[in-house]
Formats: sequence, C-alpha cells, structure tokens
Amino acid sequence: MTSQQLLLGVDSGGSKTHAVLADEHGNTLGAGLAGCSNYQYVGEASAIAEIESAIDAAFGQAGLARRSVDYACFGIGGADTPEDMAKARQWVADHRWAAHCLAVNDGMLPLYAACPDGQGVSVIAGTGAIMWAQTLDGRIARASGWGYLLGDEGGGWQLGHEALRSVARAADGRGPSTLLTERVLAFWSLRTPYDLINRLYQADVTPADVAALAKVVVDCAAEGDAIALRIARAGADELALAAKAVMDTLGLRLPLTLAYSGSLLIKGLFYRELFAESCRRMIGDIALAPVADPVLGAVAAAKLLMARDRCMSLNSRKAAQPLRD
Repeated sequence: MTSQQLLLGVDSGGSKTHAVLADEHGNTLGAGLAGCSNYQYVGEASAIAEIESAIDAAFGQAGLARRSVDYACFGIGGADTPEDMAKARQWVADHRWAAHCLAVNDGMLPLYAACPDGQGVSVIAGTGAIMWAQTLDGRIARASGWGYLLGDEGGGWQLGHEALRSVARAADGRGPSTLLTERVLAFWSLRTPYDLINRLYQADVTPADVAALAKVVVDCAAEGDAIALRIARAGADELALAAKAVMDTLGLRLPLTLAYSGSLLIKGLFYRELFAESCRRMIGDIALAPVADPVLGAVAAAKLLMARDRCMSLNSRKAAQPLRD
C-alpha cells in the first residue's frame, strides 16, 4: 500500500482538527481528530502539535507507518489576511508534511469538495460567515468573513444579535411584539427581558453564545413570526449578495456550483430554502451543493494538485522528445 502515492487532507479549525489520509484515487485509508489548531487562538506551537496529532491518528487508523505524503492540502483556520496566509504556507512547508502541498484558508475547502476542477463558489455559515470563489486559472476572491464586529452578515452571530435587539425593542415598546421574546428567554432559562443584561454583559460570553440563538430565529421564522422572518431573510440575502460579489469580482458566470457548509445551512432547512430563494433572485439558477465534511475538500484539492502535476510532467516529457521526420 505504501508504494502507491498518498494524499492528505487537513481541516485546521477553531473547534477541531480533522486529517484524512487517502489513496491516489481519493479513497479514505484513515482519519484522525485532534483539538483546536487555529493558531490565532492557541499559538503556532500548539496549532502544529494538534495537526501532528491528527495526522498521526490518520496514519494509525490506516495501519501505515508515518511518512511524508506525496500530495496534501491544508485548510488553515485563522489565515484570513495575505500575511497570515503566507505565514501558514511557510510553516506547512517547513514541516515537510508532503512533497507537494497546497495551503488555503479553511473556507475554501467546501469549494474543492463540490467542484472537482477547482472552479466555483463556497460559503460557510456557522457562528460567522465567509464566501470564497475560484476560477480554473487559480484566481481567488473572498467576501464577508470580517468577524462579528465588522461583518459576518448571514452568520449565526448576526442572526442572534438581531434577535436580541428585537427583544429589547419589543420590551421597550419601540418595536413590535415577537415570538422571539418568549423563545430567547426560554433558551437561556430567563424570566424577563431585563435578565438579558446580566446574562450578556459578562466577560466569558463569546460570539458563539450569541450565535446559538440563530436556531431560535430560524425556528420562529419557520413558524411565521414576522420579526424572525425579517431577520432570517436579511441574513439569507447577505449570503447571496456575498456570493454575487465574489462571482462579479472574478467574472464568473453560470452554470456554476455554490458549495455550502456550516451548521446554519447544513442543519437549517428553512434558512437554506431562504438562501436558495435569495440566490435565484440575485444570481440565477446556480447549483447548490451541500458539504457536510469540509476535510473531504482538502483531499479533493490534494487530488487535483496531483492531477495537475502529472499533466505538467507529461507535457514536459512531450516537449523534450526530439522531432521526427
């Protein structure tokens, strides 16, 4: 088994690290899980240790001795700026995890999973939201993903935050009553809207705590609550707008595939339907493809890297052959 070429895909994220070892056809040989490897959260040394642990586990499950693989793709969580991405690529190269390696932002992985040729659009909508697109010649564009203070429209935090503001407005009489009041209070086992003040203004409250309310918003919207429906539709519109923005930046046209991932779209049928409706209105009949496990996109990207490398080698050999009469 070790004589054949090996592929490695790694999804390095803020909640976990997922590594998959595959054969040259993309078939999974082994998988491994480890903890957070977003180096913005835990630092470079801890991030590398978690990646090493996940790779070790994948080789162990495959029953293979650990070695440098032939082709790999790393989806690096936290590599959001060109400087961050350059740093991530450097330490991926320094550790020689693969002879040929591609390092991308982890938000690109759904695109590779759903678009075998590497051209398409991908969105991740979970706590935050980010949109990526890529052309056949490797040009890349992104939209959103600015973090909860600057953007992430259409993500869980924004939906949850808008729900909280609507509850506060309803309590004051500045806004209409909404089912969100009852459901948000029940979600956190609170008695009155004013209890939200003590619940939220604490040092240990995280964006994920607010994002957890997104499910409450979507459920209330599905039940017909006007305020919740307005919030959910606005979020879906923002996601579709981000998709249109990256397509316009790269000059991409239909037909095209938009890969979606993240709990809001994978688990939220009603929100997904709103998003599809927004896409049809703003973009047209774009094909939507679910990607429940982004690490498979990393394996697909490694396979694409191998195919392109083989194609270049073949062309080089043909060019080196002498001309015959």
